[in-house]
Amino acid sequence: MKADIQKLSEELSDKNPIKRLKAIKELAKAANEVNDKERIVKLLEPLAQDKAPFVRWNLAIYLGKIGDKSAISALDKLVTDEHANVRMRAALALSLTGDEECVDVLKKLENDGYNIANSFPVRFFVAMALGKIGSESGLSILERYADDTDPLVRWQTAVAVGDIGSPKGLLVLKRLSEDEVPFTRAHVAIALAQIGDKSGIEILEKLTKDSMPRVAQIAKESLETLQQT
Repeated sequence: MKADIQKLSEELSDKNPIKRLKAIKELAKAANEVNDKERIVKLLEPLAQDKAPFVRWNLAIYLGKIGDKSAISALDKLVTDEHANVRMRAALALSLTGDEECVDVLKKLENDGYNIANSFPVRFFVAMALGKIGSESGLSILERYADDTDPLVRWQTAVAVGDIGSPKGLLVLKRLSEDEVPFTRAHVAIALAQIGDKSGIEILEKLTKDSMPRVAQIAKESLETLQQT
């Protein structure tokens, strides 16, 4: 049964936020069913100013599920939201949208200092999103994150550089190969194998002598992979 898009669009302005939320969910589902993503995103965009925070962060989630470039405008509004949960979900939605233009929007979150649940900084999700988008243009942000004060951000930076897969990220990985956190150094080794550029051999050779046996083992395995390419 096809969704009644007209009825659902009217429910987006209902006084009850639960009804607005349900309308967002149904419209997002309909966007893929009827293959009319741009029109439905345009209907949803005003909800970026909704007074209920849980409506706004669900909007970000469902814009990500729609996964269309037309959602960038709405997500651009959500990355400056007063609530960190909205900003974090907007970053993740941008990664699902996957367009290179999303990198410019993510730059607005580059220095976000909020820690979600006192553990995960919004910057962690920015790094994750940049890796999923996979554009070299995101490396300028990741280069700065290599010196971030939060170890989670530095770890995710190593992962993201590997996901992007460009040899231009080797300078970032070289800096992270000396990180104080073993988990980060291990993911540097994995990222170097992912990138597959022989310029990374020197970094890996150094990591094979790491003081942490597990890091050294991962580096050895990554080095063998790289030498075989």
